[in-house]
Amino acid sequence: MTGSGTPGPPGPGPASCSPRHRLLLLLLLLLLLLLLLPGALANKLKVPQVLLPFSRESGRVPFLLEAQRGCYTWRSTHPDVVTVEPLYENGILCSQKAVLFAESTQPIRLSSIILAREIVTDHELRCDVKVDVIDSIEIISRTRELYVDDSPLELMVRALDAEGNTFSSLAGMMFEWNIAKDNESSRGELSNKIRILKYSDAEYSPPAYVTEMEKEGKQGDIILVSGIRTGAAVVKVRILEPFYKKVAAAIIRLLVLENVFLVPSHDVYLLVGTYIKYRVAKMVQGRVTEMGFPLEHYTLELQNHKVAHNESFSGKVALLDEKTAVVTAIHLGQTNLIFVHKNVHMRSVSGLPNCTIYVVQPGFLGFTVQPGGRWSLEVGQVYVITVEVFDKSSTKVYISDNVRLTCQFPMEYFEEQLTTVNGSYHVVKTVKDGVVVISACLTSILSQNKNIQPIKLPGLHQQEVKIYLPIKLTPNYLAFPHHPMGMLYRYKVQVEGGSGNFTWASSNETVAMVTTKGVVTAGQVRGNSTVVARDVQNPFRYGEMKIYVLKLNKIELLPYRADVEIGQLIEIPIAMYHINKETREAIAFSDCSLLSLDLHMDKQGVFTLFKEGIQRPGPKHCSSTHIAAASLGHILLTVSVTEYGEYMESSATFAAYEPLKAINPVEVALVTWNSVKETVFEGGPRPWILEPSQFFLELTAEKTEKIEITQVRLPAKRKQNQYIYRVLCLDLGEQVLTFRIGNHPAVLNPSPAVEAVQVRFICAHPASMSVAPVYTVPPGAQPCPLPQHNKQLIPVSSLRDTVLELSVFDEHKRKFDNFSSLMLEWKSSNESLAHFENYNSVEMVAKDDGSGQTRLHGHQILKAHQIKGTVVIGVRCAGYSEESSKVLPSLPKSAAVELLLVDDVTVLPENATIYNHPDVKEIFSLVEGSGYFSVNSSEQDIVTIIYMEAESSVQLVPIHPGFLTLEVYDLCLAFLGPALAHLRVSDIQELELDLIDKVEIGKSVLVTVRVLGSSKRPFRNKYFRNMELKLQLASAIVTLTLMEEQDKYSENYILRAVTVGQTTLVAIARDKMGRKFTSAPRQIEVFPPFKLVPEKMTLIGRREGAAFVSSRVLKCFPNSSVIEEDGEGLLKAGSIAGTAVLEVTSVEPFGVNQTTITAVQVAPVTYLRMSSQSKLYTAQGRTLSAFPLGMSLTFTVQFYNRIGEKFHTHNTQLYLALNRDDLLLIGPGNRNYTYVAQAVNRGVTLVGLWDRRHPGMADYIPVAVEHAIEPDAKLTFVGDVICFSTHLLNQNGEPGIWMISTDSILQTDTVTGVGVARSPGIATIFHDIPGLVKTYREVVVNASSRLTLSYYLKTYLTNTPNSTVFKFFITTGRNGVNLKGSCTPSQASAITTILLPETLILCHIQFSNTSLDIPASKVFHVHSYFSMEKGVYVCLIKVRPQSEELLQALSLADTSVYGWATLISEHSKNGMQRILIPFIPAFYINQSELVLSHKRDIGEIRVLGVDRVLEKLEVFPSSPVLVVSGQSHSSLTPGLAIYPVRVVNFTSLQQMTSPVFINISCVLTGQSVAVLVRASKKSGADQCEDSGVLQFMGSYQILFTLFVVLASTAFIFLAYSAFLNKIQTVPVVYVPTLGAPLTGSYASTRSPPPFLSPQPPPAQSRLQHWLWSIKH
Repeated sequence: MTGSGTPGPPGPGPASCSPRHRLLLLLLLLLLLLLLLPGALANKLKVPQVLLPFSRESGRVPFLLEAQRGCYTWRSTHPDVVTVEPLYENGILCSQKAVLFAESTQPIRLSSIILAREIVTDHELRCDVKVDVIDSIEIISRTRELYVDDSPLELMVRALDAEGNTFSSLAGMMFEWNIAKDNESSRGELSNKIRILKYSDAEYSPPAYVTEMEKEGKQGDIILVSGIRTGAAVVKVRILEPFYKKVAAAIIRLLVLENVFLVPSHDVYLLVGTYIKYRVAKMVQGRVTEMGFPLEHYTLELQNHKVAHNESFSGKVALLDEKTAVVTAIHLGQTNLIFVHKNVHMRSVSGLPNCTIYVVQPGFLGFTVQPGGRWSLEVGQVYVITVEVFDKSSTKVYISDNVRLTCQFPMEYFEEQLTTVNGSYHVVKTVKDGVVVISACLTSILSQNKNIQPIKLPGLHQQEVKIYLPIKLTPNYLAFPHHPMGMLYRYKVQVEGGSGNFTWASSNETVAMVTTKGVVTAGQVRGNSTVVARDVQNPFRYGEMKIYVLKLNKIELLPYRADVEIGQLIEIPIAMYHINKETREAIAFSDCSLLSLDLHMDKQGVFTLFKEGIQRPGPKHCSSTHIAAASLGHILLTVSVTEYGEYMESSATFAAYEPLKAINPVEVALVTWNSVKETVFEGGPRPWILEPSQFFLELTAEKTEKIEITQVRLPAKRKQNQYIYRVLCLDLGEQVLTFRIGNHPAVLNPSPAVEAVQVRFICAHPASMSVAPVYTVPPGAQPCPLPQHNKQLIPVSSLRDTVLELSVFDEHKRKFDNFSSLMLEWKSSNESLAHFENYNSVEMVAKDDGSGQTRLHGHQILKAHQIKGTVVIGVRCAGYSEESSKVLPSLPKSAAVELLLVDDVTVLPENATIYNHPDVKEIFSLVEGSGYFSVNSSEQDIVTIIYMEAESSVQLVPIHPGFLTLEVYDLCLAFLGPALAHLRVSDIQELELDLIDKVEIGKSVLVTVRVLGSSKRPFRNKYFRNMELKLQLASAIVTLTLMEEQDKYSENYILRAVTVGQTTLVAIARDKMGRKFTSAPRQIEVFPPFKLVPEKMTLIGRREGAAFVSSRVLKCFPNSSVIEEDGEGLLKAGSIAGTAVLEVTSVEPFGVNQTTITAVQVAPVTYLRMSSQSKLYTAQGRTLSAFPLGMSLTFTVQFYNRIGEKFHTHNTQLYLALNRDDLLLIGPGNRNYTYVAQAVNRGVTLVGLWDRRHPGMADYIPVAVEHAIEPDAKLTFVGDVICFSTHLLNQNGEPGIWMISTDSILQTDTVTGVGVARSPGIATIFHDIPGLVKTYREVVVNASSRLTLSYYLKTYLTNTPNSTVFKFFITTGRNGVNLKGSCTPSQASAITTILLPETLILCHIQFSNTSLDIPASKVFHVHSYFSMEKGVYVCLIKVRPQSEELLQALSLADTSVYGWATLISEHSKNGMQRILIPFIPAFYINQSELVLSHKRDIGEIRVLGVDRVLEKLEVFPSSPVLVVSGQSHSSLTPGLAIYPVRVVNFTSLQQMTSPVFINISCVLTGQSVAVLVRASKKSGADQCEDSGVLQFMGSYQILFTLFVVLASTAFIFLAYSAFLNKIQTVPVVYVPTLGAPLTGSYASTRSPPPFLSPQPPPAQSRLQHWLWSIKH
């Protein structure tokens, strides 16, 4: 019950809380949170009311009171009646349980209330407790029947008060239990049928208080009784406490029975004529014992016969044989089989067994199968198949032995092992999978009782059976390495057999889990599990596998194919194992691909890792990796793994070999009889490094009797991996040669690579021959094209001998590889022009003719006599050179070639000066030679060279000013060098005018104009038209006439004086850029002759007045209403169609009259046509698909009659409309029936025009408008360079003028039309062709959000002086490049000379090592430029000149270089991207020479540098008189490499006439330094002529002796200083001590450090001062 819940007083404050109180407070808060959870249930006590017995004994009766949840404090309102004792747990002062005790001392009904207060919610629960006197007792039992020697029966006392209420507990009260007399028994004696047991004897678990009472020999309120023999017994109990002696005892009567039962004990259904034999069994102490007949205490009887379908029949349904307990069914119906006790007093017992027997008709048959109970079976298993008979109500009928059933089991699928007589039980074994049908039929019932009527039997029954193969899981087991880092292995288990539909389960899901698809997940928890796949159609059929998660103990590389062709992959299978510590058995893991593998190769570059990090398991390995063969060689690969701190590794050797290929021949070798072909094969597997004896190679033939094979051994072998065989033709025929190479299988290479290649070898007769000159092709030039042209007349040199080449072919036009066995005869038709020294010989020369195969060609030298002419050369085959039975067939065996002997080529002119203009095309003629030439230039980008083969000339188009040499190579003549022509491309430098400046009027003088180029060389006058050269007069007092006859270098004019006066004459020219050049002005004075002016005068009268014009209509058809005339020439058409004749007369005032007659036609308008007369001109080969945006179009409407004649005038009213009004702005023109349209937007507009009065008379034209300016500049960013272009030209083929709306946004060169986007915004580019069209395009320039930087990944920076310039590239925007459009040369020139887009970009660099106190700007100069080739901005980093101190400080710098760029318009670095450029510092050495002597013949070269530079250092002497030992490193000075230098022969060094150097170079930095090594000339100089401090200090003994002799330390110091003054040190560089870092700073002074002392310095000091050097 729930109390009122009044809140309690506040507790103590937190400051005064004891640890116990704090714990209680924490628990209270936790309980409060639990109570506040959604859905929390209300608390209550499990028992709201309790009744306890009054007792005066010392032992109190307890009662456990418990609340459902919460923690409470307990109290009793009447502690004198009931006390409460809480059961505390975990040391807290509240509990969920409490024990109640009755404390009343008065034998009356008293009560108390138990209050429980929840400490968190402060709610109160209530329990009413009453204490009263026991009025009566009774015994409670679950049954009143016991079985002999069966489980004991528990009896319990229940006590009641006077009102009949049951007491809640009697625990602890003492009772007395006895076996009483059975008054119902005839004897009335104490029963010996049962006994009372203790709980301790029966091994039962009673309540704790009962156990304590039994130990004290007392009895409580519950006991156990057990049956001994059959019969009845009485048990009596009373309260042992004296106070309750008046309470009557309670008794209970029990029956003890035997535990007998029928077999079968259930109801049975029989067919008429069948029988069943019953058995009787009893259970004693859990064991079943069959009882024999006749029974001792029982009989069996059939009672209550009920015959079906015939109530009047009173016979029996079945017969019972009491001796055998066999019941035979004779009629349909039912009866009961009853157990009857022979003792009359026991017949009323209800516990005796009985059953009902039903006699029924058969309804149908059925099958069952075990095990599994489903018709989904497995091949190879044994099954029990039972045939069952059911009645019509589907109840199973018992089948007796006299029933006969026949079954059909197909022998193909089943093997019958056992069958019962009645045919209802079969043991079969499945032998084959498939779907099969089995059948059964009830054939008869055998009965000896003839009175039994036969019954109707059911028909055939069939059952479909599905037989599957056994379920097998693959692999047999799964093992995974323990992987506690959260990575799980997933393995798809393969299933064979079964129906294909399975359920999956794992026996230990903490170790391994399996999905519904059979994917096993494991690896985090060690242990093992079993995964089972059960067939859904029959769960009895299953397959299982073990899953192990174990610790990794061993790794192993499995032997597999270990050598592979370059470019191919090798999969390296890796196996890992768990080793059982006890059995040492190794368990291989199924999947270990998640483990991190470390791979190490002892050599780099031979193999490379392929798909690094991707590992996969296989059938025999748990992980794998792939390596790709990169170059020839072998490696030792070590694969290691570290797990749980344990390191494991395994190694194997792998080899890479070059691809095996046939070098010569590539596919087919063709030789004549008795000739040899040298076959060459290259590549293939090499001898296995660990077992080279297994290596083999062989060349086999199909027909060994026709060829002879000989292997060519060393040293004739040209390459290590080449294999050469000489194959001699013994007989004609064709066969295949097979070359195999590889290694035999061995232990360490069980699957070696074996490669094979095949070639065809043909031995045949020659069928034809050809002769051609041998052409020597210059490097990089194309070959002579004459052999491809098949010309009959071939040019050769008449000045030098020519090598003729003979090729021989078989009947299939295949060229022979060798025909050295043939006899040949050569012949010249004109030996005065050319002859052979030996007409019967030929030199066989190996040559690759372009097919990749080397063949032997016959070479013969033709001697020339330096006479031009034509000669025919012939060669004939006279047979084989050795006597044999081989006879050549009757085929052509000769060849001839006609040669033209010519001189070498020359170039005309040999020298020329060309004007630099794109329209200039200078022609150079190529004279003599073969006619096939290759033309090169000594300089690029000065001219464009076009070789015109048909004209045998070269056309040059100038590009830039400069000087170059034209080189012409004759491709088909062998001569000493190219023909040369020297030319100069020049711009206009100066204009010259030559004339007489004082001319008499009427007289003429000669004016000569010349244009001078560079070096004051005059241009030829043919270039003047490209210069727009013209003469300009200030006034017209003289005239200029161009003369017809001109020289080559000037232009001559005739100047004629016309008017007296003075004028100025200048010559004006323009270059290709439009720049204007003007000559010096020449003053011209025209003076008059002495004569009378004018000599003669004529006067002419003036004409007045004009002609009078009149008109009239002479004739009209059909009437006069066709046309009207107002007499002043104005005609008006009438309302009908027709014709008229008009007469017009003109009367002149001076009497001359003119008359003309004109026909006038009036007709209706039949149709109209609209057209545009706009004229647009485009570049040649270009067309416009639409009108340019911005263009003005004029549409003219013309009207026609029915025969197509155009009207001269009309009065038609027109209506114009557009399908859309946003593309064209259209309105009426300045003439009748014209319209003017302005194209304002891209798209297609349909213009419609029709007559209002005649809507059918209309015309429609589509007007398409598109951009005429390219490229599309939609996505333009700041920094983009745009080369605009258009196909539009004016009528003279010249482009228009470019204009820009906002030059600050898009800076544009108006001459060429190229622009640079300099700031965000919108600008419009215009192209204006005056009088024709003005088109435009809008350009939206976006702000560049980020600059993208890149560089060539294989490049790096170095501070080596004069090193290559380093480049990194910048793009703005998101397009990847900053160049849009296709740029012309003039646009490219404008970009580089006028627009200068690189001024937008600022390049920056900085060393990444902040501790390096050297600014990068002190080492490098960086600037930007725009690359036209790549279309991006480029930052160029160039090395500055550096001091020795700076070079030394940088030599050990461990740093990279940051490079970045910014737009000049940006003031912040937002979005700035930096790239890290590798930096390799130059090594440093300050030794310029090394002096050696007899006594000191060993010196040292010392180099400072970082490790990767020192590793690549190459130090070698220029002469073998010196030997440089290997590099050693200083342990005290990092980065210091020492190279000992030793003199082999000092005398030879002294006698050397040329200097000897130690060359020090490094491919990384590109440095090359030479240290001079010389021998000292004086023996006394050995002590001072040294290049290093260590050598100098080595002679300290001599100095020390000198000190002793002089006996004065001060004097020694002065002498030593004087000695040092004689030595000039250049440079002296101070190397900091070990306490100061070598990097990060550099010396800024050249003052020598005071590190020399008279005492020999220690090793550390010597290493600090190693850089001191001496110059002699």
